[in-house]
Amino acid sequence: MRIGEVGERLEEWLEAEGFSVWKFADDDSRFSLKVTRDECPPLLVLQPQSKVDSLLVTCDVRLADKGQEKLLALPEKEREFMLFDLRMVLLSTECRCQFVPSPKSWKAIRVSKPVFYDGLTKDRFFETMDTVARAVSLVTLTFQWKFGVTPYVS
Repeated sequence: MRIGEVGERLEEWLEAEGFSVWKFADDDSRFSLKVTRDECPPLLVLQPQSKVDSLLVTCDVRLADKGQEKLLALPEKEREFMLFDLRMVLLSTECRCQFVPSPKSWKAIRVSKPVFYDGLTKDRFFETMDTVARAVSLVTLTFQWKFGVTPYVS
């Protein structure tokens, strides 16, 4: 299956399941889609330029400036424990997490999970989307519960 065909098939699957889908230009991706539905955080579905046999379902969890200020006001050791807690939460989800731009001074936590073409079925694709959405919810709840700040997703 060619890359363009994969993107088209995913769009069909997503629209058939009630998602709104927008194509957007991304120089780092072969194709990229923003996907939304009422009960789901906005997700990105893309194929990085560096990959020829997989796609990525991803979402960024961000803190507004006031949330960042509140966390930066915490002692460094407490912030380190917070990052440890977030990593522990994410370990149970089978998702990858990346602190953007770095674990020391991050503006977002990128939650993602790949799907390889040899296992790309509608069931597997939507299972991956659900896994990423649940991981994003866990990160959001962790921020709210432990630190009293509400992040947003993008």
